[in-house]
Amino acid sequence: MSHPLRLLSSPRRYRSLLAVGLLLSMAGCAGGPQFETLSARVVTDTPQPLPADATLEVQLENTSTGDVLASSRVERLGDFPLPVTLQYAPEAIVADDLYRLDAQIRSGNRIVYLSPEALPVFGRHDSDARDIRVEPTGAAAFDGTDGGNTD
Repeated sequence: MSHPLRLLSSPRRYRSLLAVGLLLSMAGCAGGPQFETLSARVVTDTPQPLPADATLEVQLENTSTGDVLASSRVERLGDFPLPVTLQYAPEAIVADDLYRLDAQIRSGNRIVYLSPEALPVFGRHDSDARDIRVEPTGAAAFDGTDGGNTD
């Protein structure tokens, strides 16, 4: 009876095992998830200069299940409209479910802009122009005051 390691010591067998291993690993990579891109713009009717530390967060949510399928965070924002892209797995989209995009802009620990209504996506009557409307949450978020709170 030969020793199991002796079988691997043969250069020919070693190369064969290495080739099979590489093929299996490449096949595993080819079967991985394929992502699609969803592009949108965040817009507002009342644009104001954004604080230097402002960050934009956008989420793609399945409203039927409450699952978040994709999210994007953008720092160093410019002026409105703000472009955003999300990567999502198309196999996660179920024909009868409802999907929406929500956005918020934060500065420090405050939300300074918020989408009052989510933007529906992937529906029959949805537009290809994906503008997520946001509204300012109040002047206190912009000027650094606590909104008159005297605690």
